[in-house]
Amino acid sequence: MLNTLFTSLALLFIVAMIFQILTIQSFFSHLESAHKKLYEEMGRPKWRIQLADDAFQRGLKYIRSKQFRELEDEDLEKIYKRVKRTDYVAIGSALVALGITIFQAIKLS
Repeated sequence: MLNTLFTSLALLFIVAMIFQILTIQSFFSHLESAHKKLYEEMGRPKWRIQLADDAFQRGLKYIRSKQFRELEDEDLEKIYKRVKRTDYVAIGSALVALGITIFQAIKLS
């Protein structure tokens, strides 16, 4: 039973992370189309499989610090809320999966 729950939570975590990547890219795409000048100033951020991408890091910092609220763009606010929801789902599923692992380790010792 716990193994099934752990596997389900691990899959939920993976799905949440993929959805978050897509949602962050949606944020950047909307920023590019609706606020072109700001998008260019930020270095044209987009999600890439590169750990040292400065433009992406600046873009993430921009999202996380909620600086976009100065733009008063309802669409960016909606996208941000989706990003936060996926954060909560990913963190919650990871924590419960970790709890299951710890419980099983204690139970077996």
